[in-house]
Amino acid sequence: MNQTLFFITLFIFFELFEVWWQKGATLGEVLEKIHAYYSKSIFLLFFMHPTMYLALYLMMITHYNIYMQILFGIKLSDIALKLLLVHKVYVKQEMNDELRLMLSMKVEWYMLYFGVLFYPVLIWLGF
Repeated sequence: MNQTLFFITLFIFFELFEVWWQKGATLGEVLEKIHAYYSKSIFLLFFMHPTMYLALYLMMITHYNIYMQILFGIKLSDIALKLLLVHKVYVKQEMNDELRLMLSMKVEWYMLYFGVLFYPVLIWLGF
């Protein structure tokens, strides 16, 4: 029980860190912040996502529990999608009207904190 609460607390702390450095009013601003780390080093960008490593560790210590696999899969998909968008917008510079509209959409505050509430539930179920 103490171990579970420790990992949930640690995961929440790491997730809040990720929200803090990625926070923006629009999806475009979020991508700009991600691109700033991407342009310095792809390894630095991966370092800025500590929840991915914690999710991988939790998946291994729970013997690949299905809830931990879901958690890791969502985190990995989230990072991959952001990297694909950064690559498309900043490296290839391929922006159609739909993507331009999507990047200008407002990101509500609660959307950024969804993971802070959802991921600990998966950790709780995984243990």
